[in-house]
Amino acid sequence: MATYKVKSQGVEYTVSVVDKATGGGTVTIDGREFHVECTGGEASPAVSPPPVTSASGAIATAPAPSAPAAVPVASVGDGAIVAPIPGKIISIHVKVGDSVSAKQVVLKLEAMKMENDIASPVSGIVKEIAVSEGSETSAGQLLMTIG
Repeated sequence: MATYKVKSQGVEYTVSVVDKATGGGTVTIDGREFHVECTGGEASPAVSPPPVTSASGAIATAPAPSAPAAVPVASVGDGAIVAPIPGKIISIHVKVGDSVSAKQVVLKLEAMKMENDIASPVSGIVKEIAVSEGSETSAGQLLMTIG
């Protein structure tokens, strides 16, 4: 297993990759597990980087998931929720004026035939909803503002 710290749009994630001899594997991103299969192209041998270690010298590993984790979102400003990936809004769980807590799922975004829970990065009141159910989004697009 290889463990990486990666950063996308200012948000850091812990990513673990386990290769299987069959050409597939398991990818874990901040506790959320994905089973992957390699198709097409030519497989290359796995290269294991040095393990990620904490300041105390302990090897860092992804925590065991207790429940499906919401997709982390990049924040444009305090309380701004933006689409982490392009997709389609399939449901919105809050309305303007609702009170939300940090890490509360506020909408579902479908991308690549997968439903992704999008969570609020902060606690506060929903000030603006910039999308509607069924609308297509691009990566980095403003979805909602929490104030």
